[in-house]
Amino acid sequence: MNKQIKQIALISTRPNNTNTKLLSELEDTNISVLNYPLTKISPLDNYQTFDSFLENLNMYQHIIFISTNAVHFFLERLKILSIIIPKDLLFSSIGPTTKKLLQKHLPVFVHSPKKEFDSEHLLKEDIFNNVSGKKILIVRGEGGRETLKQVLEQRGAEVSYGECYIRDYIDVDLNCLKENLMNYHYKFMLITSTNSALHLLAQLKDTNIDWLQDIKIVVNHKAIKDQLNLIFKTILITQNIEPHNLKKIVSSEKLD
Repeated sequence: MNKQIKQIALISTRPNNTNTKLLSELEDTNISVLNYPLTKISPLDNYQTFDSFLENLNMYQHIIFISTNAVHFFLERLKILSIIIPKDLLFSSIGPTTKKLLQKHLPVFVHSPKKEFDSEHLLKEDIFNNVSGKKILIVRGEGGRETLKQVLEQRGAEVSYGECYIRDYIDVDLNCLKENLMNYHYKFMLITSTNSALHLLAQLKDTNIDWLQDIKIVVNHKAIKDQLNLIFKTILITQNIEPHNLKKIVSSEKLD
């Protein structure tokens, strides 16, 4: 079988492991995934604090996952510690990809927003209407937004952070990217984090960006679009960043 000619460049700014999966999923298409991560995910140097949360999961009524990385590290530590999930523990996630990963590995129902995937919309779910006196564990990387914790505490919940990985922001090699893009007529860039968007904007501050205007940006939240509107002309919003949907988006947009 002849390989398809790669006409479309999809620049993914997500972490390396995520980009590798995307590359594999789109291998037999006419889309080239260009790996230019804006973030690097690393394990903690010491898991003593995080492990203590896992060893006391029976103290919590609800556990919330911020990202797929949070799920990966959580599952890894569960296995190492041979911990069994309490039967009555409630599960929630910010987005559908995180939900899908949880349900792939654990026999649990996962609450998550239906349309827009952020803390604000998760908090609108009925499960969070009566959390007074409940103990809730938020599993995430070090640092991040405080909205979820603040609102849950305002509603009377006792909230803890189970931080299980480190997220570092890294620069894109713009010269290398510019050279790579010369081989493609249709160009897209996937950005899925407001902090990643801000980091990219900071890097572009004193740079000639005329050559970037041919790139259509794909984001998964309006807040990211609002940041990038300062520079980029065409920004597409999609709530679904699964490979099959990204393929659909870039394949239809290139016809315009």
